[in-house]
Amino acid sequence: MKNRFTLSAALILLSGLGLAFADTSSKTAPGQAPAVKQDDAKIREFKDILFKLVRQDEYLDEAIETLDSAGGPGGIEDISALGVSLKAIAKNLSHVSALNKTEFSAIQPGSNLSAYTNTILSYSRKVNRKAGQVNILVAQLAAKNKKAAMRDAVASKKGGRKVRGKKLTQLLEEQQAVERLSADAKTLGAASKNLSATSKWLYIASQ
Repeated sequence: MKNRFTLSAALILLSGLGLAFADTSSKTAPGQAPAVKQDDAKIREFKDILFKLVRQDEYLDEAIETLDSAGGPGGIEDISALGVSLKAIAKNLSHVSALNKTEFSAIQPGSNLSAYTNTILSYSRKVNRKAGQVNILVAQLAAKNKKAAMRDAVASKKGGRKVRGKKLTQLLEEQQAVERLSADAKTLGAASKNLSATSKWLYIASQ
C-alpha cells in the first residue's frame, strides 16, 4: 500500500513538473530576457517546495498507518515518538507556508509557473486531508484510552494490584501521553490549514 502511494505521488509530481517545463518555450520580444531564464530560479524554488510536501505527505502516511493499525501505538514510548513526529511535520508545514508567502510577494502573474503552483496547491490540500484524518484517529485513541484508564484505575485500587501488568502511575502517565499527542495533532491540523491557505493564494497570484 505504501509503495503504491509513493509511486502515485511521484507520478503526480512529475506530471505537474512536465506541464511547467512545457510552458517555457514561448517567444519573447527583442531585448527581453527569455522567460525560461527568468523563471529558472523560481522553478528550482518551487521544486524544493514540492519535494518538501511530498516528504511530509509520506510521513503523514506513516503516522496514519501507526494510528490505524490493529494495536495502535503501544505504550508511552511509542505514543511519545508519534507525538514528536507530528510536531516535526507541523513545523515543516509551517516552514513551507513561510516559503509560500515569500513566493507570493515575488511571483509575477502569467509567469508560466501556474502548473507548479497548482501542483503545490493539490499537495497542500492532500496533506490537509491527511492531517484531518490524523486528528480523527488521535481523538478515537484518546477516547478509548480515557475509558480504559477510568476502568483500570478503579480496578487497580482494589488491593493495590496491577491492571494489564501496569501500576496506577503507569496508567496515568499513558493517559497524559495521549493528551499531549492530542495537542500535537491539533497543532498539526492548524499548520496544515494555514498551508492550504497560503498555497491557494500563491496559485491565484501566479495566474
